[in-house]
Amino acid sequence: SSKHCYVCCLSYNFICSFLTEGTRGEELHLYHRRGENVVLPCNSPSSFSSCSDVKWFYNRGKNPNTQQKVWNGTDVQSSFEAYRLNVDSSCSLTINYIYPSDAGLYTCRSGSSSDGFVYLNVLSISYETSTNDYFTLHCSLERFSGLDLCPEKSFRWLDETGTELTEGVWVESRGPRICDSFLPVKHQSDRNRNFTCQFVEGNRVKVETHYQHKPT
Repeated sequence: SSKHCYVCCLSYNFICSFLTEGTRGEELHLYHRRGENVVLPCNSPSSFSSCSDVKWFYNRGKNPNTQQKVWNGTDVQSSFEAYRLNVDSSCSLTINYIYPSDAGLYTCRSGSSSDGFVYLNVLSISYETSTNDYFTLHCSLERFSGLDLCPEKSFRWLDETGTELTEGVWVESRGPRICDSFLPVKHQSDRNRNFTCQFVEGNRVKVETHYQHKPT
């Protein structure tokens, strides 16, 4: 359950992802945390004689001129960090320890046909600013820039009791690729504080991140 996930994943700067997959027509949308290993499936591997017939492409946005080849059928392309990428026997693309910059659209192709469209969304959290009285947590979802802007209530902040935090929260989208939310928190010197940031669509949690703040 989500409650069990909240307990087991609560640790310093650790992000837990659950309910991470959703399909929209022929597209697959994956939601994962920074630092996680992900597998991007190729939809029709049974139609390929071998994965040498398969090519993987990556694009950050809608402009086709910015598309990059990730896998040419035999090797990871030199513009990518080869040690983090691999194509398995089912022609799925594995990316180890994902970064926000890995977010975007991945396309699996055999010949002239496109056999898989995978949108990778990456959530991260950071300690942003601090004053004498407050510090700020920054929760960010990076994604393919060709999507609609994030709805106003895409983020939800919770404290260690599971109570939703709304006071002072603001959302800032620096463009269609990045969705941001900021939580100001008053300093408390007597105890650790645990916070959760959830990215939601409708009422469904797609991915969440936990952060533990230790007083100095």
